[in-house]
Amino acid sequence: MEREEILVLSYLGIGIKRYLILKERYNSLLDIPKSEIQEVSKMLKINSEKLSEITKEENFTKTVESIKNILDKFQVKFVTVEDRDYPNKIKDLNDKPLVLFYKGDISLASNYLTCSIVGTRRNDNKGKNHTRNITDLLVDNDVCIVSGLARGIDIIAHRRALERNGKTIAVIGHGLDYVYPPEHKKEFEEIEEKGLILTEFFIGERPLRRNFFLRNRIISGISNVVVIVQAPEDSGALITGEYALKQKRTLFAIPGDIENPLHRGCNLMIRKGAKILIDYKDILEELGYKATKSNEKVQPVELNEEEKFVYSLITGDMTLDDLSEISGLPVNKLYPILLSLEIKGIIIQNAGGTFSRIMI
Repeated sequence: MEREEILVLSYLGIGIKRYLILKERYNSLLDIPKSEIQEVSKMLKINSEKLSEITKEENFTKTVESIKNILDKFQVKFVTVEDRDYPNKIKDLNDKPLVLFYKGDISLASNYLTCSIVGTRRNDNKGKNHTRNITDLLVDNDVCIVSGLARGIDIIAHRRALERNGKTIAVIGHGLDYVYPPEHKKEFEEIEEKGLILTEFFIGERPLRRNFFLRNRIISGISNVVVIVQAPEDSGALITGEYALKQKRTLFAIPGDIENPLHRGCNLMIRKGAKILIDYKDILEELGYKATKSNEKVQPVELNEEEKFVYSLITGDMTLDDLSEISGLPVNKLYPILLSLEIKGIIIQNAGGTFSRIMI
C-alpha cells in the first residue's frame, strides 16, 4: 500500500496486525469492493460508514490532505512501516507502530549504535553521577543516547548528551504539538534541532498514563543496549526493562543497597535476567568495542562523510565482505576508508581479519 494509505489507516486507529491482514487481501484501500465493506470494517474494528467514505477516491484524497495539513502546521514528519527510513531496529517487533511521527533526524534511529539510559524521576546524586558518566563515555564513542524526556534520569541523560554535542533521541508518549513535562521545552527544542524526537501518537494526543507504557517498548526497541541506572520497585523504567528482555535487547542494571528503595527496581531486574553493570565500559564491550592495550586515551578525531558512514556500520566484529554488502561500496573503495579509520585509531583489524571499534 502507498504511504498515504498507511497514514490514513494509522489515523483511523489501525495497528500493525490488522494492517498486515488487510494488506494480504488488497493492494490498496481503494480496491475494497462495496460488497465487502461490512466484512472488512468488522475485521478492522472501525465503523462501516466511515470505511465506506474513506474508500471513495475523492474522500480519501481530502482525508490525506487534511491529515498532512495538520502535520505541516506543527512541522511534523512521518515514516511508515513500509518506508526505507523506518527505524531498522524495530522492524522485527511484532507490535511495532504502523506509523511513527517525528521531528529531527530520523536516520539517527538506524545509522547509530544506540543505548537507552532510563530510571527514576526521583534520583539521588549517585544516580545523577552514574547517568552523566555513562553518557560521557557513550558520547565520546559516538553512541546515540536514547531516553524518554521525563524528569530525573531521562532528562539528565538528554542534557548531558546535548552538553557534549552528542546525538540523542527522545521517545515521547504524546503528540508532537505538546511538550511534557513543560519545563523540558528547552531540551525538546534543542533535540528537535540536533537529534530526534519520536512518537507513535498523532497531533492532539495528550500524555496519558497508558501512552507511556506503550512508548517504553519503542525506547527499548530502537536500542542496542538498555541501562537502568536507578529505579524503585514501581518505576516505569522497569517496564522498559521488561520490554528489553522480551525483545532480546541487552539489559544492564546498576545494583545497589538492598535497604535503599531507589535501588530495589534495579536489583529486581537483575534477578529477572538483567546483566550487572560493574564497569561503565561493559556497555561498550557489549556494543562490540575493543579495549586498546595502551593506557593512553584515544583522542577524538575528525572524520569525513565517507568515514562517518562506514564507521556507523561497524557494530561488533565485521568482515570486509559484511561491510561491503551493508554499505553498498565495492571492496576496493571500502578498504582505503577502513585503513584511514584504523590509522586514525578508532577501529582495529583483528587477527581473523574482522574490524571492530576501539573504545575512546
